[in-house]
Formats: sequence, C-alpha cells, structure tokens
Amino acid sequence: MTELASTMTPSELASQAARAIRALNELTHGGGELTGPGDVRDIVASLELVGQGLPQLCEQLARFLVIKHEDGQLAHDCGLDPDDSVTDVIEALAAAGQAADMMTAALSEARGASATLIPSR
Repeated sequence: MTELASTMTPSELASQAARAIRALNELTHGGGELTGPGDVRDIVASLELVGQGLPQLCEQLARFLVIKHEDGQLAHDCGLDPDDSVTDVIEALAAAGQAADMMTAALSEARGASATLIPSR
C-alpha cells in the first residue's frame, strides 16, 4: 500500500486528484509555466499513467456496488427498487473505463510523437 493510500480515504484521494488536474490547467493556461516540449512530454506521460489506472478503478467501483446491492445494503433515496440505478451506474462506469482506455491510447500516441520535439536553437 502506498503512503497516500495509508493516510487518506479513497474520496480524499479522488478529490486531491481533481484538484491536481485543476491546478495543472491553471499552470499551463496560455503556456504559463511550461518551459519546453519536455514539460509537455512529462505531463502527457503522467496523464497516461493516470489513464491506465482508471479502467481498473471504474471496475472496482462497479464491483463494490454490485456486492452491496446483492447483499441488500443499497436503497433508492425515493424508496424505489435500486436495481435500475445500480445498473445505470455500472453501465456508466463501464463506458468510462472504455473511454479511459481510448484516452490512454491517445496520450500514448501523443507522448510518442512528442519524443522528437526539442526546443529550436
């Protein structure tokens, strides 16, 4: 288990990841803090790693809901049967996992293509 995973809850980690992306957007707006193509490559490589983990995370979240639902531990806030809601969430998480795979492939392509870029002299 990583140090972060031992000191933070999953919700806290997800919130921190969202804040990090927001900060990256702020720092790179209009070229901001970027110093060259190496920065782009490094950021793309890190985003690629994030993307590689998202399908597994989506699957684990879906599996958690399925288990809780099968154990009768989920209810609908309006008193309705939660089956449809659980199915909707699971399908959306599966789609998000597939989209993350596609994003990761595109980021991998971008990283590879950026490998030849250097600052002009």
